[in-house]
Amino acid sequence: MSSNSSTAGSHPYSSDMEESAFLKRNRLIHCVCLGLSVVISAAAIAIIACEAVPLRHYKDTAKWATDDLTLWPLNFDLRPTIAALSCGCVIAALNLVYVITAILPSPHSRIKLLNSYSSLSAITGFITALVGILFIIYRPSSSYPSGFTVNETLESWTCKWKNGSTDETTPVHFSRDCIDTRAGFALLCATLGLEIFMGVAAGFGSVSQRGVSRRREEQFQLEKLEIATKQVYRG
Repeated sequence: MSSNSSTAGSHPYSSDMEESAFLKRNRLIHCVCLGLSVVISAAAIAIIACEAVPLRHYKDTAKWATDDLTLWPLNFDLRPTIAALSCGCVIAALNLVYVITAILPSPHSRIKLLNSYSSLSAITGFITALVGILFIIYRPSSSYPSGFTVNETLESWTCKWKNGSTDETTPVHFSRDCIDTRAGFALLCATLGLEIFMGVAAGFGSVSQRGVSRRREEQFQLEKLEIATKQVYRG
């Protein structure tokens, strides 16, 4: 009988230790995910800024073609810039929602909610960045005007002028547009890597949370069994 009492008495202590360890581990995971999400949000906003400025410059100068002042080639493909800009908007939105949700106070536990959303955000962000990178590199369904074999993009065309010979006069803002578009693509690649780290941290948090939930259920069932056993002995 004393053995049973000793065993029963050890359950609350063991459970408290596990709960304390889980809360500390979850707090650390939460800080890591929040930090990564802030960095990814900043990178995504930077992508938007890097791509929006050259796009605005293109739209402002493309209309000059009607005045025989054409700056852009006939085989120009604007889709990579739009793809990078769209990816930046999607990734920024996903991570800003997570940051706001994570820092807002709540009277209820949101461990499961935050773990689930961080996992979803990481997976969606990774797929978005990967699709954007692949589209920018390969540009599927590109159509070439007669006499051309490849298309020019904002990055390739402006950088051709920037890297041209010294006797050529680079059009205004082409050097800036070249740097901006290259920076936007580099940031999109960096975001892809950050989303992987985010997914690993979120996955670890979800696995940890499921393990604790399972132990809680086992502990609950064990306590019910002990109560039922005591009632039988008393009866």
